[in-house]
Amino acid sequence: MKELSNQYGYKFTVISDRGATIAKQFNVYTFGRPIDIVYLKTKLAIPSTFLIDKKLRIVWKYIGTREDRPSIPLLLEKVETYIRKSL
Repeated sequence: MKELSNQYGYKFTVISDRGATIAKQFNVYTFGRPIDIVYLKTKLAIPSTFLIDKKLRIVWKYIGTREDRPSIPLLLEKVETYIRKSL
């Protein structure tokens, strides 16, 4: 993640939550869908991407499935949109 941040010159923090510490804090193990029981039984976090502001508020989120992830262009668009609105 650090290499990606450096390559694109990001001015924001990018976090990979390998230990699921953040996932547990935001309770991304269940969202009321039938597939959730699989995640609950196996203790796997639901693939999720959050844009969190400096006040630790979620300003955008993408809740996926095992196969579904947001594209890099979509992520950059959401970050840029948030930054423009914040100015």
